[in-house]
Amino acid sequence: MLIIGEEEFNKSATVNLETRLINLFLADNFDLFNTKQTKLLSTNDYYQKSYYNDIVLKDLWDDLKNNRHLVDQTIDFLENSDIYKISPFKSLSSSQLMLKEAVIETSREWLKDFEIDQGHAIYIIKGEAGVGKSVVLSSIYNEIQNISRNKKSKEDNLYKTNNYLLVNHNEMLKQYHHLAKHLKNLSKNHILKPTSFINDVDRGKHKIADVTLVDEAHLLLTSKDKYNNFDHQNQLTEIIKRSKITVLFFDPKQFLKLKSYWSESDLEPFKKQYKYKEFCLTEQFRINAGPSVINWIDDFVAEKIDAFPKVDEHGERYDFRIFDDGKAMFKAIEEKNKQFKLSRVVSTFDYEYHLPKTSERDEDSPVYKVKAGNLELPWNTTDNNNSWAERDDTINEAGSIYTIQGADLNYVGVILGPSVSFDEKNDRLKIITANYQDTDAFRGRNELPNRELAKKQIILNSINVLMKRGIHGLYIFAEDEKLRKKLNSLNE
Repeated sequence: MLIIGEEEFNKSATVNLETRLINLFLADNFDLFNTKQTKLLSTNDYYQKSYYNDIVLKDLWDDLKNNRHLVDQTIDFLENSDIYKISPFKSLSSSQLMLKEAVIETSREWLKDFEIDQGHAIYIIKGEAGVGKSVVLSSIYNEIQNISRNKKSKEDNLYKTNNYLLVNHNEMLKQYHHLAKHLKNLSKNHILKPTSFINDVDRGKHKIADVTLVDEAHLLLTSKDKYNNFDHQNQLTEIIKRSKITVLFFDPKQFLKLKSYWSESDLEPFKKQYKYKEFCLTEQFRINAGPSVINWIDDFVAEKIDAFPKVDEHGERYDFRIFDDGKAMFKAIEEKNKQFKLSRVVSTFDYEYHLPKTSERDEDSPVYKVKAGNLELPWNTTDNNNSWAERDDTINEAGSIYTIQGADLNYVGVILGPSVSFDEKNDRLKIITANYQDTDAFRGRNELPNRELAKKQIILNSINVLMKRGIHGLYIFAEDEKLRKKLNSLNE
């Protein structure tokens, strides 16, 4: 047992340090048996918070690492890791904590009601990219699982419940499976992709769920898909049928395929059919910038190009740059990666693409490249065990929307390909859907009355996701000459 003490510790400082240490230990491959999280909001300010956060924690971690040899990695390295970023022990803001408690308490009530009136129910949580949906989802799921498996919770309606976390992206699935290895109440078998959950329940491999949490519900399929072994019409409909309570994390600005087309109005039939509650997360956590940068990105995705953002209200400038040369942008990202790690180039899906696994790449296999101006980078490879952004070798690759959605980067360089142009006459962004190379994205849903508009929205959504990956900086290069000229004029 190692006891940590300090004459000047107070309750707020102690709780804050405890929370950060728990997250660091988890990221450093410790198995954690801590199943309780303090109710105190350690995100609140308190006297000398920066001193405890920056100096005391650093000295403490240096002692644990260099003198006692109890931990392996540095704080900077661990805070860049996937597990750290989705740890269920992260400090929550007041709105996130309010949401967590509301979902858990409502689940208790609805489970009790379900036994009486057999009524399925849905909890809809809305929020755009960067508002901390994954952090609060991880915290809610871990808490529900802790209650479910805690013998002291026998009087709780969540005790001995059968609960699932559904994840749409392979990259995010890897992260949650890594997390489950270190937390005793989480199981990989209950963290699944939506189609696997639906089919496994039908085969009797899994029982009907009590509570099912769905990460990025806007990516759920809305039509049959043989490629994903989905034989029904709507994944959300089928998940609700197999769950007493379904908790959805939803952002209509992030659907990326016609076969998973969602709008706000598409949720209305579900709200009429089932008991439901809604909650909206709005506070931006990923991007370390003031409103001017966020507003610039939002307007760009709405096809409006504003003047270059000014210094934010804190007097700190988010590292936001426009590049006239693709190679220069890549070199800048390389430099940031050397300094801070977790910096990558990503691209809109405007180039021919095949997704080979790393092990499949040999001398005979074709290498599909992103060619932006004088820059050429191979598209990202995949690894069954590690997420793309965490692998050191991927600094020399271009990430796709499917590789990076839901992930954080310190600095991101975004290549806007030939589908993103500029309408000089109307002084607006122009989307050319014919240039988009993700053919699967435009497949299906022929019955949509606004199909062409939906195709354009897919490209705009992908730009929104790519541009909101960088915590500390965003770099942009446009291959289209008209758009490049317009963007570079903002620097003048």
